[in-house]
Amino acid sequence: MVSSKRLLVNSTKSSKSSMHQRSLVLFDSAIKSSKTLEAYHGYLDEFKDHFIIKSYDHLVGIESKKLQEMLENFIMSQTKQGLSLSSINGKLSALKLFFAMNDIVALNWIKLSKMKPEKKKLTGDMPYQTEQIQNMLMLVGSNLKFRCVIHIMAASGMRIGAFSELKLKHLQDMPNGCRSILVYDDDKSEYTTFIHQEAVESLDQYLAFRTKSGEILTPESWIIPSKNSCNKPALTVSIRTQMARYAHYNSNEIKKRGRYQIQSCHGFRKRFDTILKSNHNVNINLAEKMMGHSTTIPLDNVYFKPAIEQLFDEYQKAIPELMIEDKFRLLKQLEKKDEQINELNQKDNEIDVLKNTILEIKNNMLELQNKIMS
Repeated sequence: MVSSKRLLVNSTKSSKSSMHQRSLVLFDSAIKSSKTLEAYHGYLDEFKDHFIIKSYDHLVGIESKKLQEMLENFIMSQTKQGLSLSSINGKLSALKLFFAMNDIVALNWIKLSKMKPEKKKLTGDMPYQTEQIQNMLMLVGSNLKFRCVIHIMAASGMRIGAFSELKLKHLQDMPNGCRSILVYDDDKSEYTTFIHQEAVESLDQYLAFRTKSGEILTPESWIIPSKNSCNKPALTVSIRTQMARYAHYNSNEIKKRGRYQIQSCHGFRKRFDTILKSNHNVNINLAEKMMGHSTTIPLDNVYFKPAIEQLFDEYQKAIPELMIEDKFRLLKQLEKKDEQINELNQKDNEIDVLKNTILEIKNNMLELQNKIMS
């Protein structure tokens, strides 16, 4: 039995830094997505640290039989900790790719797959309710940065990781005080979503604060910059950690399999999706486009290319329900009532015009009859 937390391979201090180790260079060459690369590095580090291996190159130097035993112990340890099947799958995918890229092919992955825990009902799959987000904003208080994060996520439904790529140039003005957001620009996952007037106001307040603090904003400026440097985007893990604090502050809820019923960041996305698809007037295909989903409707990403105006028309139908703060919700309701009144007035005017037209036709007919009779 191979134990964790003890040195398996004796080694002297390597002169090569971690990033120059050949085993890691080969591994990195197989990954095209920066997000996947970041996640897979974390999984590799966890495995390496679990067995106190000095370096990646030393890891690939371990004989296959011992590596197999290590992997089996790692899975059993992860299962004992109560980790979900999806979590363990992600870690095994990273490890399988790492060993494959380093020509270690004698490992029994069928056996390892059979050792994984059974799939259980998902936890953390509930969306935020509007009242919960209102409470979160009360906790955030005058922190303009995180007020902005909350409003943008609630209004757009975009993933938390998108902030690491989002710049001012990716926002464009739209009618009625809204703005479009180009998410994952120039990537195969690129899509467009929107933020409404409430989120725009929060964003503008945050940008004004940054300008007043001396930052020079340009189209290349990050929407959510790092705390330490406005020239770098905020780290996703940093935003997620702070959001978790706000989301679960003074919460009495007990975690189930390591998760709360509402995920601190992804709960916004679930709320956005639920609101759009619960509105019978919203085209579901277009709602999927605003979610950036690529596999729900086969070949949609290849053939279905709606104009931004089409997407925005559907988005506007859901704005009243997407809004968070009462003043904006009430204003939107008043706007909607005014539109309905205007529509009714317009219909009344049209009816009056029709009545007058009919009356005029009748009079003309009577005149014509009188001429004929005479």
